Amino acid sequence: MDSTSYRAVGRLGVLDLPEGILSSWNRCLRLGLDPRARPENAFVSAQDLRHARRAEEQLLKIVRPELEMLSSQISGSNHVTAFANEAGMILDAIMDAEFEEAACARTVRPGSVWREDIRGTNALGMALVTGRTSMVTGGEHFFEAHAGVSCVCVPVHASDGRIVGLLDASSEIEARQAHTRALVELSARNIENRLFGEAHQRDHVLLFHPRAEYLVTQVVGLIAFDDQGRVSGLNRCATGLLAGVELSMGRRFGDLFRGDFHDVLGRMSGQDTGRLSDRLGARLFARLRTARPRTTPQGVRRTVTLRAPTVERLTPQNRRLVLDDDLVRHSLRLACKAARLGQPVCIRGAAGTGKTALAEVIHRRIHPDRPMVSVDCRGAIRAIGAPGAHGITGEALLPGGTDGVGFEAGGTLLLEGIAALRGAVPAELDRLLERQRREMRAGRWILLATDRDAVGAEVVLGPMKLLAVDLPRLGARSDFGKLVRSMLAELSTDHRLSSGAMRVLAGAEWKANLHDLWHQLQVLVTRSPAGILREADLDGVLADRDAGEATCDRCQGTPIREQRCREIRRTFRACQGNVALAARRLGVSRNTVYAHIRD
Repeated sequence: MDSTSYRAVGRLGVLDLPEGILSSWNRCLRLGLDPRARPENAFVSAQDLRHARRAEEQLLKIVRPELEMLSSQISGSNHVTAFANEAGMILDAIMDAEFEEAACARTVRPGSVWREDIRGTNALGMALVTGRTSMVTGGEHFFEAHAGVSCVCVPVHASDGRIVGLLDASSEIEARQAHTRALVELSARNIENRLFGEAHQRDHVLLFHPRAEYLVTQVVGLIAFDDQGRVSGLNRCATGLLAGVELSMGRRFGDLFRGDFHDVLGRMSGQDTGRLSDRLGARLFARLRTARPRTTPQGVRRTVTLRAPTVERLTPQNRRLVLDDDLVRHSLRLACKAARLGQPVCIRGAAGTGKTALAEVIHRRIHPDRPMVSVDCRGAIRAIGAPGAHGITGEALLPGGTDGVGFEAGGTLLLEGIAALRGAVPAELDRLLERQRREMRAGRWILLATDRDAVGAEVVLGPMKLLAVDLPRLGARSDFGKLVRSMLAELSTDHRLSSGAMRVLAGAEWKANLHDLWHQLQVLVTRSPAGILREADLDGVLADRDAGEATCDRCQGTPIREQRCREIRRTFRACQGNVALAARRLGVSRNTVYAHIRD
């Protein structure tokens, strides 16, 4: 280290700095950075941030759950977890309330860039340069302005060795960083293994480790081979476990392990765990995940060509539904058990409680590869038996019928709104139901129906009695919070609710059904910038639904001013009458808040 470098680090003393920190300081000094100067707060524009996030959309879907898990695992408070792209730009971050109040929170947020040549020595910039885990504590930062925070950063590698992102955890509390480092490294490894699995679905993946019990952990070695036995990808654990063996893309199986690739492939395909030896003779336990077929074989399927507007073939949604409420789970278990025994099921509930969605779940669990046909009974009454109309006949819906619905393999018939058929089941539909009863006994068809607020323990439809299961109203669901977070994640990966906003949403008197909730979240995402949605953001949306709420005298009569007045008053109440806090959340002066709360 030269004399200039030594004077620059004089506030710590050269012997106090680890070798990696000294190397980083020297790089910064050679770039002409001055540790006593104020660092540049480098931020990209909102448009550039959106483009960067869009470019990494699939990666962020994998990263976000790990980021949330990491944030919950870090002990104590006062921390931020963040993910940056390979250019050092933070794309996503989660910070707790205490860290958010700190001055450094304004610099560690999405859109900020943390390369060494801009921000000096910092964990994210060092990890980007070295490709290894980096930890920078307090005064080890190059710029004195950053000395109040300690950070750990771990690069995330793709299976070809490229850095595709960086996972960082920072805190003003220095003591917990050693523990935090282990958590960040584990989260980064989880992300890498997820990326590995998605990138090599069409390859043969070998899982190996010297100890058999480690084959189900995140420290297992992973190597992907193509059909010719050439390496197409590997994770960092594989490099460590095969130390001394030359590993690189394109290497053949025989260059790494003893034995012929196709012989090993055939031997291990039929067993859970096998044994392998690497080229140096080290014994390993291994498992093989064979490649998925390159082409999907076409099964025997029949298409639906019904002519009636009230009959359609449903394509069940692939999204994961939230079914954590006790009553919802009980209804699902009961309905599935009944349907498997050939018992028709009626799903009851108010409008927007998820009756059709639950029917799709039942269908997927019992007949996942068979068709699902929905009949809107409210329109079917008018359509069935109407000569010359665009309706249907009973025979058109029968399995094996002649009007385009030949489902020899069976499936699910969903009758929506069967309350319209009470006491007025058309003869054609009556014959259809009788035929369906025979098909259900054979296990080829299941019959589901939806009814709104039906009364009584059972529902009778034509020749059949339906087992009734119930869905609760939205306001009574115990999984409301998880439901909201799931919906918001579908709408936007850029928004998330604070705990305070979730409490306001859960206590809102307007919540009536899932459709209403979805609409309100749409409005919230549309109106709010990316980031954490707080009580003030939510109050502005809820105010639109409560036009009768009082406003101050000077705002009455002007719709825009009335809306803003209601938002200020709601925020004031949510802040327990704290004018300063309400003003800070709204981004206005305290005098503005006072002007609207005085009657």
